[in-house]
Amino acid sequence: MTGMKKYLIAIVIVSILGNSCNKELSPDYNAIITGFDLRKCACCGGLMITFNGETTPNAGDFKLISNNPADLGISANDKFPMHVYVEWKPGTSDYCDHIIITKFEKIN
Repeated sequence: MTGMKKYLIAIVIVSILGNSCNKELSPDYNAIITGFDLRKCACCGGLMITFNGETTPNAGDFKLISNNPADLGISANDKFPMHVYVEWKPGTSDYCDHIIITKFEKIN
């Protein structure tokens, strides 16, 4: 191979390896907070969040956030639905379907 071909092959290999490295993805949003859960039940209360694009409160498959809304920077004055980026883990309750937010970012 000529020097130029070796050089081009090296550039292609470096480009491929560089693109395959782990990079932090920053999607626009991965969840929607639809509002406060005002129902009265043992597992009710808190903020409702969906991961399937649903924007209507108490509709579809939603989870409840165990975190205090103020700790996430959310108040009753905020407008819902609110598009957010979150990372989460299951809540500690054996009978309620709550989640704990471990990383949170409001999307404007």
